[in-house]
Amino acid sequence: MDPERLDEVLPQWQCRQCGYEGCRPYAEALAHGETTPDRCRPGGLPIFLALAERLDLDPEAFTPPVPDPPKRAHIDPGRCIGCARCLPACPVDAILGARHYLHEVLFSECTGCGLCIAPCPTDCIRLVDDPTSPGCVSTGRPGPMPDPGLDPVRYQAAWLKYRYERHRSRFGQKTSPQPDPESPSREDLLAEIRVMVEENRARQVARRQALGRASKP
Repeated sequence: MDPERLDEVLPQWQCRQCGYEGCRPYAEALAHGETTPDRCRPGGLPIFLALAERLDLDPEAFTPPVPDPPKRAHIDPGRCIGCARCLPACPVDAILGARHYLHEVLFSECTGCGLCIAPCPTDCIRLVDDPTSPGCVSTGRPGPMPDPGLDPVRYQAAWLKYRYERHRSRFGQKTSPQPDPESPSREDLLAEIRVMVEENRARQVARRQALGRASKP
């Protein structure tokens, strides 16, 4: 079985709920008979049935996965310190921000995978209920775009895969939030956070002072 034929069925969330690093590794494991077609929770029953059909497996031998209620990540603006640790963790680049600046989640792109939560040192990210589906509209972004002639479900998957590949080109192959051996210690991280908090407070004080001076006649 060609892994590509299985990968094209998957929703391309890259959420790792299946136990693999992304949709493609899961597809390869399926093709090699190393796992089962019932592990893609976001795909639910339709994708489970499609995988079972392509693998020529009896779907009644498995329990179909049940998707979680739709969620989106939300960043508390009062607690975000702009450390940018959530940026490489988001597999579809649904977070806007830069170091020392407030970050924001693009609800139209967020899949609610939750991979951005663990790297956040201030616990300012949480998943909130959201009944809408991830958006699939391009606004002139570079790179190859999905075929607009695809049906909405496949177009969405192709769009998320496009964003994932662009994310990999920005941050490299390793996008796991788990620290590598060269990551700073907890003490260094806390010290960095304290510096960021103090810098943030200083900017707020300076901004209030500037507004006060501007309001004087």
